[in-house]
Amino acid sequence: MTENRFQSFTERYAKGDMPWDSGITPPEIVDILAERPPGAALDLGCGTGAVMRDLLLAGWRADGVDFVARALELAGEKLADFPPDSFRLIRGDVTRLDRLQELRPPYDLIIDIGCGHSIDKTDNAAYAQGIARRLREGGDFMLYASHPRPESTVGWTPTQVERLFGSTLEIYWEQRGDDVAIGAPSSWYRWRKPF
Repeated sequence: MTENRFQSFTERYAKGDMPWDSGITPPEIVDILAERPPGAALDLGCGTGAVMRDLLLAGWRADGVDFVARALELAGEKLADFPPDSFRLIRGDVTRLDRLQELRPPYDLIIDIGCGHSIDKTDNAAYAQGIARRLREGGDFMLYASHPRPESTVGWTPTQVERLFGSTLEIYWEQRGDDVAIGAPSSWYRWRKPF
């Protein structure tokens, strides 16, 4: 995790400048919640907890990781009415999941909606390995990533995603589109850990 990225997100949360936080769970996640029976889920870069709220409403146990304290405070407010043992909010680095003792793996579902594609490229392998180790066999990893743009360090190409996750997980489906908020192509991926 780079200090500049941490500082930028901390400042933006403090100012309430969070255009990525729509408060709406993406339909790709809603669909998988309708398809899979409830289990244990991990939301990487959970932000203010919108997806975690819907996981809990659907009967899942949910853990969320974010590196910004203010994001987790807002998530805690959003989830305050749920039983305390049904979720955990963990402040930490998603590229160092082995250091987060509060996690409760294995997970049936791991979700990344625009988190991993913005980490420092030197941490990509550790990030992918951490996910593979904590995902249950037969479990799903839902990934949203924008494609790279010349003016930004954020983004993964589909080839980069395949290289990162393809050695330990199997692609179940991929859906390409455009992220109108940032003006870039993007992809949703559903990966599955083989038995």
